[in-house]
Amino acid sequence: MCRVGFAMVVLAWSAFAYAGSKEDALAAYDKFFASFTTGNQVELAALFAPDALFYGTGSVEVVTARDGIVSYFTGALSGARGEVRAKQFESSALVLSDSVVAIAGKWQSERTLEGKMETAGPSRVTVVMQKRGDNWLIVQFHNSPTPKPAPATLTGGSSK
Repeated sequence: MCRVGFAMVVLAWSAFAYAGSKEDALAAYDKFFASFTTGNQVELAALFAPDALFYGTGSVEVVTARDGIVSYFTGALSGARGEVRAKQFESSALVLSDSVVAIAGKWQSERTLEGKMETAGPSRVTVVMQKRGDNWLIVQFHNSPTPKPAPATLTGGSSK
């Protein structure tokens, strides 16, 4: 009987630990959107692990070093920025372990250019967060445009 009680405590504790991992990883991921709007590419890149795998929307090849991530965002976010916003539409998280969480979702960015609001997106994003020491870092990032839905087709009925 004691073994069963112990096993139940262990299961309950591991479920609690995983639940905390999900919220902590999502909170760390939210920092990406706040940093994206600052124009500080070094601060933004610091959210990534030094050995992260990164595919930005405009990346031709996978970026595998933090300085490459800084360079990517320097190019992508340069120019007259005006007001910049980043908005998540949705995200789903899958806890893989107490230190690894996969996140998939959609977001868009908006910025004022020459007095007009320009929207990029919505984009779809897949991120893997890993806890290293006390910090949750992005270890994998892939962002791409959301495909347009296929046009509706007429089915059935007859034309006259």
